[in-house]
Amino acid sequence: MSNVVLQTRRMKKNLPLLTLASIAIIFFCSCGHNYYTNSTFEEQTSRHRIIAVLPAEMIYTGTVPKNITPEEIEKIEESESRAFQNAMLNGILRYANTKKYTTYVMVQDISTTQRLLEENNISVRDSWKQDDKKIAAILGVDAIVRMRVHQKRYMSDLASMGIGYGRQILGAVNSAGKIPVPYISNKTNDIYASCDVVSDNRTLWNDSYKAGTDYNVTSDEVIANITDNFGRHFPYRRRR
Repeated sequence: MSNVVLQTRRMKKNLPLLTLASIAIIFFCSCGHNYYTNSTFEEQTSRHRIIAVLPAEMIYTGTVPKNITPEEIEKIEESESRAFQNAMLNGILRYANTKKYTTYVMVQDISTTQRLLEENNISVRDSWKQDDKKIAAILGVDAIVRMRVHQKRYMSDLASMGIGYGRQILGAVNSAGKIPVPYISNKTNDIYASCDVVSDNRTLWNDSYKAGTDYNVTSDEVIANITDNFGRHFPYRRRR
């Protein structure tokens, strides 16, 4: 493990609790969320029995990290694509059956989805652009769940941490508030995510989510929070 990573972890552990709380607020409160359900959703899905979650389409823009090749970026995209796919399945199942609601469709196991895609020579990246009706037929499902995740990168974690510490020091020095201090954002990324339920090439449900992150938010936390939000509002549920 590099000295930089070790130093970064030590710095994070030494952050005051107030700073950690502020960081959490940045991520969880700077998000926008809204979703759409087709007015005839129940009618169009009354005969649906099984759905499948596809690998998420990943898009990276903004400041590219130094010393990383296009091939390495592609590997990261495909790895996170599968991570979102698995997390989305878990998000759906987490809220599938509650005290108020029950889910009336099954969700195809991820390993089955991946096997069927591979048997038909459809790679992770290919699945992002395949015709919806065709891929549903290949998977033997009534509808598919598609995600699209756009990450716009502004700076590295170390740069974000440096700005965060700088603001903390300036705040302590300028505790009386007599010196005007310009605000400098230390966001590392903006995340724009959407999720669709598609059947017969028609979008029956859509959910979108936006959040900003900084150096103290891991990729696992980003994935978990986005898919948890999608899972909480996922359709195919009826009141008990």
